[in-house]
Amino acid sequence: MIIDQLSSLADDVAALEPWRLTDSELRELAAAVQRARTSLDALASRVLGAVESTGLAKDDGAASTTAWFAHLTGVARGDASRLVGMSRVTSERTELTRAAWAAGDLSTEKARVIMRAIQALPSDCAEAEVAAAEARLIADAARFDVDDLQRLANRIREVIDPEGFEHELGRQVAAEEKRAWEATRFAMQDRGDGTAKGTFVVPRHSADTLRAAIEGIIAPRRNRDNAERHGLAVDDLLAMPRAQRMGLAFLELIDHLPHDALPQAGGLAATVTVNVDLDVLSSGEGTATSSSGATVSADAALRMACNAHLVALYLDTDSRVTDVGLSKRLYDRHQRHALAQRDRGCVWQGCDRPPAWCEAHHLTPWSQDGPTDLDNAALLCHFHHHLLHQGEWSAHMASDGVVEVVPPRRVDPRQVPRRHARFRQRSPQAA
Repeated sequence: MIIDQLSSLADDVAALEPWRLTDSELRELAAAVQRARTSLDALASRVLGAVESTGLAKDDGAASTTAWFAHLTGVARGDASRLVGMSRVTSERTELTRAAWAAGDLSTEKARVIMRAIQALPSDCAEAEVAAAEARLIADAARFDVDDLQRLANRIREVIDPEGFEHELGRQVAAEEKRAWEATRFAMQDRGDGTAKGTFVVPRHSADTLRAAIEGIIAPRRNRDNAERHGLAVDDLLAMPRAQRMGLAFLELIDHLPHDALPQAGGLAATVTVNVDLDVLSSGEGTATSSSGATVSADAALRMACNAHLVALYLDTDSRVTDVGLSKRLYDRHQRHALAQRDRGCVWQGCDRPPAWCEAHHLTPWSQDGPTDLDNAALLCHFHHHLLHQGEWSAHMASDGVVEVVPPRRVDPRQVPRRHARFRQRSPQAA
């Protein structure tokens, strides 16, 4: 009986010691194992079809065949659901696919792609047209991976109905976009350890835009700059998991949201307030508290305030508001345009961050009565802005209107001011 044969096979497999095999035998074994797994998936799907037709799952008290199989075998519900779904596809339309799947010639993933595509063909398609489409996809499966096969399957109607294909494809895409819009979600919660966790579901084209922006930030050509931004060596940055580097890039993206484009509420764009004690302001040490209850360092709050629509509420010793840093402290949109034209990006020597990724910095701090005008402004990327606020480095406006950065003595004992190469005057070549 087949059950005895499968039990015997399991015993033989358990006793097998692959390390004893030659390279050639390992290759043959790997291919044979995959064919056997695929064949057993096909058999499992047929068994689940029989379970559904007999009502065995409900007789055993399970809410569905998927739940029944997952509980019986311990497989993930997603895997069980896929096999159950494949058992429901009309077998008359997919005989070739089922035969190839059972023989191990088609992987389960590819068989699923083909079966779903054939099942989705209009009911008025002739049998010969359906057979031709199925044969075409089976042939394609031998040459393409699952993703490419899915793209070909999405256009299979083009094989049997070229004229109606574009209309049907447009209808399908519109329906998919509507479902994606209805499924869009965003949720975020404080984890209580200084971090927040969020999840989202967005339409694929929107996800592509987000992914392109984040991947652009972690592009290999930016490895050196990104490492410097986080105070790391390049090798240490590259040793991070890709997901962590993507997360750090996401932070940079958040830091540069267009605050002047955020919706207005009560006359102000979406605003975060930060409470800062005057003693903390004068010393530059201590913490500040945001309107959400989060605690941040005073340095971080004031650095954010240079660029974000963040309002600093300065408190005296009795916690009374003594001053409110409003838009008079923020460079407005017209000033930012002028700075972009003048500085053309981060003014730090060797930095290639463009104006859109820079923050407007007060050369003389606003807390020290520095004016919010162009003569007191410089564009700095997030990393170099943070470095400047740490106090070792300084910046000033040179007599010719170019912002220069002065290194600490430990870097250059003479503290020769540095300016970006884009501001250097080229000497004319001798005749």
